[in-house]
Amino acid sequence: MSEDPGRGTLARLEDVAGDRVYPLETAERVGGTRLRARVEPKDGEELAACLEVFSSRREPALVMGAGTRMELGNPVRGVSIALSCRRLNGIIEFDPADGVIQVLAGTPLADLACAVEAEGWLLPLDPPDRGGTVGGVLATAACGPRQRGFGSVRDAVLGIDTAMASGVRTRCGARVVKNVTGYDLAKLYVGSLGTLAVIEKAWLRLKPLPASTRVVEVEMLEAQDAFALAIAATRRSSARAVALVGEGVGVDVDGDVGMDEGAGVGQDPGEGAGPREAGCEASDRWRLVAEFAGEEPATEADAAWLSAGRGGSGRGDASVDAVRALQGRRSPEGLKARIHMVPGALAMVCARLRAGGARVLAYPEPGVVHANFGPGDARENPGSWLEGTLGLLDEIRAAAAAELVIEALPPDTGTHRDVFSGAPGLSVMRSIKQRFDPDGILNPGRFAGRI
Repeated sequence: MSEDPGRGTLARLEDVAGDRVYPLETAERVGGTRLRARVEPKDGEELAACLEVFSSRREPALVMGAGTRMELGNPVRGVSIALSCRRLNGIIEFDPADGVIQVLAGTPLADLACAVEAEGWLLPLDPPDRGGTVGGVLATAACGPRQRGFGSVRDAVLGIDTAMASGVRTRCGARVVKNVTGYDLAKLYVGSLGTLAVIEKAWLRLKPLPASTRVVEVEMLEAQDAFALAIAATRRSSARAVALVGEGVGVDVDGDVGMDEGAGVGQDPGEGAGPREAGCEASDRWRLVAEFAGEEPATEADAAWLSAGRGGSGRGDASVDAVRALQGRRSPEGLKARIHMVPGALAMVCARLRAGGARVLAYPEPGVVHANFGPGDARENPGSWLEGTLGLLDEIRAAAAAELVIEALPPDTGTHRDVFSGAPGLSVMRSIKQRFDPDGILNPGRFAGRI
């Protein structure tokens, strides 16, 4: 495409959305592309009409919500107009008796959580960034520390209404799913990064507020004890969140997250540079944070079990909020990665990451590790630092037969690698993309395999 996004496209969008089309005097860099215009449809009908315009003009669009997770995924290709769903905002139907709710995709998570909690329910969506929207969480399938108790994002979805790239509106699932046969398309859209369809609204299954919640922290465990204890904690009946925080990363009860004194982000205390040489010793102590939620007898028993003889201290929700904040943070000039593996590989993966200079946060169940590498010597030798860090991550992924997602790279690195490695079923994903969006209108190139 040329620098001009195309007056024909913008003019037709203005016919549909009026003053909700915003030409940008200065290009904005979002999702790896430079945007020169944005359209914000007010409802599902207008959303579908905007997509008809994009489709008829063969004009690709950057689909977005609040924009809190736009760095996730590969850079989109050939896009200069954003399609924002932030005006699709509000609760359509809420049944407190059954614990189900239908909500528009642009609804802020914080607003929705407050609304359902007022009726005795809990929103089982726990992304690392609480400033996002419902549609954004569904599109990214973002999970935080409470995935152990909440389940995956897909588990919360009963049905989804979408607008396809062609502008056709579709519906799959409903407030009650009975005798479902065939493939559940709602689950397909979750985690697809807006590459298959644009989510308009969704039915969500809520969870009742627990009668009791207990949070316990156990300080500075040696690695062998830490991983064994964490796995045992995930098996307790009331476990809702279990996290291991590597030494060198401070998490306090006020929700603040930082490095312990003397340690730089992703660096050895008193040293610089990126990945350490194999064989170099690294401190391998951990802090365990566990949250138990449910009926009071169960939570009290599980909290007492974890605390007994280990100096465990009781904490409030702020400890889990601090872990969530840690998961969402990154060094602006560094690299952030997420690794999915079987729990048996967890200790090996964490040890190799920490030996390579990363600060590490691990969730034993479902077997996810978040690693942050500081910039190290990137300013003096950016190519070598980045190449070494990516090489280390590739070695770890192969050794653990894991799935690797590079969630953030240093700016202007020039790397063209796919940020998704080890994702299963790429050929099937490509076939689905071709079926749903044959002209590549929706977030082209953003998903695994640059789909």
